[in-house]
Amino acid sequence: MSEGLNQHSINPLSFSTVACPAWSLQRIVEAAGEYGYEGVELRTFGAGSTQLAGDPALSDPEKVRHLFERASIRISCLATSVALHYRSRSEGEGAMAGARSFVDMAAALGCERIRTFGYMIYPGEVPAAAIRRLAARYTRLAEYAEESGVEIVIENAGSFARSRELWTLTNATRHPLVGVCWNAAYAATVGERPGLSVTTLNSRIRYAKLKDTVVGEGTGYCPLGEGTVEVERFVELMRGIGYTGWFCFEWDKLWLPALAEPEEALPKARATLSEWMRLKVDKKGKPLAKREAAVLEVRA
Repeated sequence: MSEGLNQHSINPLSFSTVACPAWSLQRIVEAAGEYGYEGVELRTFGAGSTQLAGDPALSDPEKVRHLFERASIRISCLATSVALHYRSRSEGEGAMAGARSFVDMAAALGCERIRTFGYMIYPGEVPAAAIRRLAARYTRLAEYAEESGVEIVIENAGSFARSRELWTLTNATRHPLVGVCWNAAYAATVGERPGLSVTTLNSRIRYAKLKDTVVGEGTGYCPLGEGTVEVERFVELMRGIGYTGWFCFEWDKLWLPALAEPEEALPKARATLSEWMRLKVDKKGKPLAKREAAVLEVRA
Protein backbone atom coordinates (compact mmCIF):
# COMPACT_ATOMS: atom_id res chain seq x y z
CA MET A 1 0.00 0.00 0.00
CA SER A 2 1.24 3.47 -0.84
CA GLU A 3 2.35 5.62 2.04
CA GLY A 4 1.78 8.85 0.09
CA LEU A 5 5.40 9.90 -0.40
CA ASN A 6 6.94 11.17 -3.63
CA GLN A 7 9.83 9.40 -5.31
CA HIS A 8 12.45 11.74 -3.81
CA SER A 9 11.33 11.46 -0.19
CA ILE A 10 12.55 8.97 2.35
CA ASN A 11 10.39 5.88 2.60
CA PRO A 12 9.08 5.13 6.09
CA LEU A 13 11.50 2.92 8.01
CA SER A 14 10.80 0.30 10.65
CA PHE A 15 12.67 -2.45 12.43
CA SER A 16 11.58 -5.94 13.37
CA THR A 17 11.43 -6.80 17.06
CA VAL A 18 13.50 -9.94 16.42
CA ALA A 19 16.36 -7.43 16.88
CA CYS A 20 15.45 -6.85 20.53
CA PRO A 21 13.92 -10.00 22.05
CA ALA A 22 14.41 -8.82 25.65
CA TRP A 23 12.80 -5.40 25.19
CA SER A 24 9.36 -4.58 26.52
CA LEU A 25 6.84 -2.87 24.25
CA GLN A 26 7.47 0.37 26.13
CA ARG A 27 11.20 0.16 25.42
CA ILE A 28 10.56 -0.75 21.78
CA VAL A 29 8.43 2.35 21.26
CA GLU A 30 10.95 4.57 23.04
CA ALA A 31 13.84 3.20 20.97
CA ALA A 32 11.97 3.69 17.69
CA GLY A 33 11.51 7.35 18.49
CA GLU A 34 15.04 7.74 19.82
CA TYR A 35 16.65 6.20 16.73
CA GLY A 36 14.40 7.96 14.21
CA TYR A 37 12.26 5.07 12.96
CA GLU A 38 8.73 5.82 11.82
CA GLY A 39 7.47 2.36 12.71
CA VAL A 40 8.06 -1.07 14.18
CA GLU A 41 7.33 -4.54 12.84
CA LEU A 42 5.93 -6.59 15.72
CA ARG A 43 6.94 -10.25 15.56
CA THR A 44 4.42 -12.55 17.20
CA PHE A 45 4.37 -16.23 18.07
CA GLY A 46 0.84 -16.14 19.47
CA ALA A 47 -0.62 -16.41 22.93
CA GLY A 48 1.54 -18.08 25.57
CA SER A 49 4.87 -17.64 23.78
CA THR A 50 7.88 -16.60 25.83
CA GLN A 51 10.33 -15.96 22.97
CA LEU A 52 9.82 -12.19 22.85
CA ALA A 53 9.18 -9.90 25.78
CA GLY A 54 7.45 -7.52 23.36
CA ASP A 55 5.16 -10.05 21.67
CA PRO A 56 1.84 -8.19 21.24
CA ALA A 57 -0.06 -11.44 21.82
CA LEU A 58 0.95 -11.17 25.49
CA SER A 59 -0.82 -7.82 25.95
CA ASP A 60 -4.21 -6.22 25.42
CA PRO A 61 -4.17 -5.09 21.77
CA GLU A 62 -6.02 -1.86 22.57
CA LYS A 63 -3.36 -0.93 25.13
CA VAL A 64 -0.63 -1.75 22.61
CA ARG A 65 -2.34 0.37 19.98
CA HIS A 66 -2.64 3.33 22.32
CA LEU A 67 1.01 2.97 23.38
CA PHE A 68 2.14 3.31 19.77
CA GLU A 69 -0.34 6.05 18.92
CA ARG A 70 0.74 8.21 21.87
CA ALA A 71 4.33 8.01 20.65
CA SER A 72 3.34 8.61 16.98
CA ILE A 73 5.05 5.33 16.04
CA ARG A 74 3.23 3.10 13.56
CA ILE A 75 3.08 -0.68 13.50
CA SER A 76 4.34 -1.45 10.00
CA CYS A 77 3.49 -5.15 10.05
CA LEU A 78 2.39 -7.98 12.33
CA ALA A 79 4.93 -10.68 11.42
CA THR A 80 3.49 -14.14 12.02
CA SER A 81 4.74 -17.69 11.54
CA VAL A 82 1.62 -18.65 9.57
CA ALA A 83 2.23 -20.94 6.59
CA LEU A 84 -0.67 -22.15 4.44
CA HIS A 85 0.98 -24.92 2.40
CA TYR A 86 -0.39 -27.99 4.22
CA ARG A 87 -1.91 -30.80 2.17
CA SER A 88 -3.70 -32.21 5.21
CA ARG A 89 -7.18 -30.70 5.50
CA SER A 90 -6.99 -30.55 9.29
CA GLU A 91 -3.56 -28.87 9.28
CA GLY A 92 -4.66 -26.49 6.56
CA GLU A 93 -7.80 -25.46 8.42
CA GLY A 94 -5.78 -25.04 11.61
CA ALA A 95 -3.40 -22.72 9.80
CA MET A 96 -6.33 -20.78 8.36
CA ALA A 97 -7.88 -20.34 11.81
CA GLY A 98 -4.57 -19.03 13.11
CA ALA A 99 -4.26 -16.65 10.18
CA ARG A 100 -7.75 -15.26 10.75
CA SER A 101 -6.93 -14.66 14.42
CA PHE A 102 -3.85 -12.67 13.39
CA VAL A 103 -5.93 -10.60 10.95
CA ASP A 104 -8.18 -9.76 13.89
CA MET A 105 -5.17 -8.93 16.08
CA ALA A 106 -3.70 -6.65 13.40
CA ALA A 107 -7.01 -4.82 13.07
CA ALA A 108 -7.19 -4.33 16.85
CA LEU A 109 -3.58 -3.06 16.87
CA GLY A 110 -4.26 -0.59 14.06
CA CYS A 111 -1.77 -2.44 11.88
CA GLU A 112 -2.24 -2.50 8.10
CA ARG A 113 -0.83 -5.94 7.30
CA ILE A 114 0.21 -9.37 8.47
CA ARG A 115 3.20 -11.35 7.18
CA THR A 116 2.67 -15.01 6.21
CA PHE A 117 4.44 -17.73 4.22
CA GLY A 118 3.39 -19.88 1.27
CA TYR A 119 6.46 -21.83 2.21
CA MET A 120 6.48 -25.30 0.68
CA ILE A 121 5.66 -27.35 -2.35
CA TYR A 122 5.94 -30.94 -1.16
CA PRO A 123 8.63 -33.19 -2.70
CA GLY A 124 7.18 -34.89 -5.76
CA GLU A 125 4.08 -32.68 -5.77
CA VAL A 126 2.95 -31.08 -9.02
CA PRO A 127 3.66 -27.36 -8.45
CA ALA A 128 0.40 -26.30 -10.10
CA ALA A 129 -1.57 -28.32 -7.55
CA ALA A 130 0.23 -26.65 -4.66
CA ILE A 131 -0.37 -23.22 -6.21
CA ARG A 132 -4.10 -23.91 -6.56
CA ARG A 133 -4.35 -25.03 -2.93
CA LEU A 134 -2.45 -22.01 -1.65
CA ALA A 135 -4.29 -19.55 -3.90
CA ALA A 136 -7.65 -20.85 -2.69
CA ARG A 137 -6.62 -20.40 0.94
CA TYR A 138 -5.16 -16.95 0.39
CA THR A 139 -8.34 -15.89 -1.42
CA ARG A 140 -10.46 -17.08 1.52
CA LEU A 141 -8.19 -15.31 3.98
CA ALA A 142 -8.27 -12.07 1.98
CA GLU A 143 -12.06 -12.23 1.79
CA TYR A 144 -12.13 -12.59 5.58
CA ALA A 145 -9.84 -9.56 5.87
CA GLU A 146 -11.96 -7.36 3.61
CA GLU A 147 -14.03 -5.92 6.46
CA SER A 148 -10.95 -4.67 8.34
CA GLY A 149 -8.85 -3.95 5.25
CA VAL A 150 -5.83 -5.76 6.69
CA GLU A 151 -3.42 -6.71 3.92
CA ILE A 152 -1.85 -10.18 3.75
CA VAL A 153 1.71 -10.29 2.46
CA ILE A 154 3.58 -13.48 1.59
CA GLU A 155 7.30 -13.48 2.34
CA ASN A 156 9.71 -15.30 0.06
CA ALA A 157 11.03 -18.48 1.69
CA GLY A 158 11.23 -22.23 1.11
CA SER A 159 9.78 -23.25 -2.25
CA PHE A 160 8.82 -19.61 -2.79
CA ALA A 161 12.22 -18.04 -2.23
CA ARG A 162 12.41 -16.78 -5.82
CA SER A 163 10.29 -14.12 -7.48
CA ARG A 164 8.95 -16.35 -10.26
CA GLU A 165 7.15 -18.66 -7.81
CA LEU A 166 5.68 -15.80 -5.78
CA TRP A 167 4.53 -14.07 -8.95
CA THR A 168 2.73 -17.27 -9.95
CA LEU A 169 1.09 -17.61 -6.54
CA THR A 170 -0.10 -14.00 -6.29
CA ASN A 171 -1.27 -14.10 -9.90
CA ALA A 172 -3.37 -17.16 -9.11
CA THR A 173 -4.81 -15.52 -6.00
CA ARG A 174 -5.81 -12.27 -7.73
CA HIS A 175 -7.07 -10.44 -4.67
CA PRO A 176 -6.07 -6.82 -3.98
CA LEU A 177 -5.39 -7.55 -0.30
CA VAL A 178 -2.74 -10.18 -1.12
CA GLY A 179 0.76 -9.04 -1.97
CA VAL A 180 4.43 -9.85 -1.50
CA CYS A 181 6.84 -9.19 1.35
CA TRP A 182 10.22 -9.31 -0.37
CA ASN A 183 13.37 -10.17 1.55
CA ALA A 184 16.37 -9.59 -0.72
CA ALA A 185 18.67 -11.52 1.63
CA TYR A 186 16.63 -14.70 1.29
CA ALA A 187 16.59 -14.27 -2.47
CA ALA A 188 20.37 -13.85 -2.51
CA THR A 189 20.84 -17.19 -0.75
CA VAL A 190 19.22 -18.92 -3.76
CA GLY A 191 21.17 -16.85 -6.28
CA GLU A 192 18.57 -14.24 -7.24
CA ARG A 193 19.70 -10.62 -7.55
CA PRO A 194 17.51 -7.56 -6.89
CA GLY A 195 17.19 -6.62 -10.55
CA LEU A 196 15.39 -9.84 -11.40
CA SER A 197 13.23 -9.71 -8.27
CA VAL A 198 12.05 -6.14 -8.80
CA THR A 199 11.55 -6.62 -12.54
CA THR A 200 9.44 -9.72 -12.00
CA LEU A 201 7.31 -8.63 -9.06
CA ASN A 202 7.24 -4.84 -9.42
CA SER A 203 4.13 -3.42 -7.70
CA ARG A 204 3.26 -6.81 -6.21
CA ILE A 205 5.90 -6.01 -3.59
CA ARG A 206 3.93 -4.30 -0.83
CA TYR A 207 6.50 -4.56 1.98
CA ALA A 208 10.29 -4.77 1.83
CA LYS A 209 12.61 -6.46 4.35
CA LEU A 210 16.29 -5.48 4.55
CA LYS A 211 19.24 -7.37 5.99
CA ASP A 212 22.72 -8.22 4.78
CA THR A 213 25.09 -11.18 4.89
CA VAL A 214 28.07 -12.63 3.07
CA VAL A 215 26.26 -15.22 1.00
CA GLY A 216 27.80 -18.68 1.07
CA GLU A 217 30.17 -18.12 3.98
CA GLY A 218 27.81 -18.98 6.82
CA THR A 219 29.03 -16.02 8.84
CA GLY A 220 25.60 -14.81 9.96
CA TYR A 221 24.32 -11.31 9.37
CA CYS A 222 26.32 -8.09 9.09
CA PRO A 223 25.53 -4.36 9.01
CA LEU A 224 23.75 -3.11 5.89
CA GLY A 225 26.16 -2.57 3.02
CA GLU A 226 28.90 -4.78 4.46
CA GLY A 227 27.71 -8.05 2.93
CA THR A 228 27.04 -9.30 -0.60
CA VAL A 229 23.24 -9.06 -0.76
CA GLU A 230 23.16 -5.81 -2.81
CA VAL A 231 20.74 -4.25 -0.34
CA GLU A 232 21.43 -0.70 -1.51
CA ARG A 233 20.74 -1.73 -5.10
CA PHE A 234 17.45 -3.28 -4.01
CA VAL A 235 16.46 -0.04 -2.26
CA GLU A 236 17.44 1.97 -5.32
CA LEU A 237 15.44 -0.22 -7.69
CA MET A 238 12.37 -0.24 -5.47
CA ARG A 239 12.37 3.53 -5.23
CA GLY A 240 12.99 3.67 -8.97
CA ILE A 241 9.70 1.88 -9.70
CA GLY A 242 7.84 4.31 -7.44
CA TYR A 243 7.65 2.19 -4.30
CA THR A 244 6.60 4.44 -1.42
CA GLY A 245 6.02 1.79 1.24
CA TRP A 246 7.96 0.52 4.22
CA PHE A 247 11.54 -0.67 4.37
CA CYS A 248 11.91 -2.86 7.44
CA PHE A 249 15.34 -3.59 8.89
CA GLU A 250 15.65 -7.13 10.23
CA TRP A 251 18.43 -8.03 12.67
CA ASP A 252 18.06 -11.64 13.79
CA LYS A 253 19.24 -11.27 17.37
CA LEU A 254 16.44 -13.59 18.51
CA TRP A 255 17.86 -16.47 16.48
CA LEU A 256 21.54 -15.50 16.68
CA PRO A 257 22.31 -14.16 20.19
CA ALA A 258 25.94 -13.42 19.29
CA LEU A 259 24.91 -10.61 16.94
CA ALA A 260 25.54 -7.03 18.03
CA GLU A 261 23.11 -5.56 20.53
CA PRO A 262 20.11 -3.61 19.22
CA GLU A 263 21.45 -0.41 20.76
CA GLU A 264 24.29 -0.64 18.23
CA ALA A 265 22.59 -2.28 15.23
CA LEU A 266 19.38 -0.24 15.01
CA PRO A 267 20.76 3.31 14.93
CA LYS A 268 23.51 2.25 12.54
CA ALA A 269 20.99 0.76 10.11
CA ARG A 270 18.81 3.86 10.32
CA ALA A 271 21.75 6.10 9.45
CA THR A 272 22.76 3.87 6.52
CA LEU A 273 19.26 3.80 5.08
CA SER A 274 18.84 7.54 5.43
CA GLU A 275 22.06 8.07 3.49
CA TRP A 276 21.05 5.64 0.77
CA MET A 277 17.74 7.44 0.28
CA ARG A 278 19.03 10.98 0.59
CA LEU A 279 18.50 12.93 -2.62
CA LYS A 280 21.87 13.94 -4.08
CA VAL A 281 22.00 17.20 -6.03
CA ASP A 282 24.63 19.06 -8.01
CA LYS A 283 25.69 22.68 -7.41
CA LYS A 284 22.63 23.91 -9.28
CA GLY A 285 20.28 21.78 -7.23
CA LYS A 286 19.69 19.27 -10.01
CA PRO A 287 19.14 15.70 -8.72
CA LEU A 288 22.01 13.32 -9.27
CA ALA A 289 21.70 9.58 -9.64
CA LYS A 290 24.15 6.71 -9.58
CA ARG A 291 22.85 5.59 -12.96
CA GLU A 292 21.08 7.42 -15.74
CA ALA A 293 18.50 4.65 -15.60
CA ALA A 294 18.01 1.52 -13.61
CA VAL A 295 19.71 -1.49 -15.18
CA LEU A 296 17.59 -4.55 -14.57
CA GLU A 297 18.80 -8.09 -15.04
CA VAL A 298 16.52 -10.33 -17.07
CA ARG A 299 16.28 -14.07 -17.21
CA ALA A 300 17.78 -15.49 -20.40
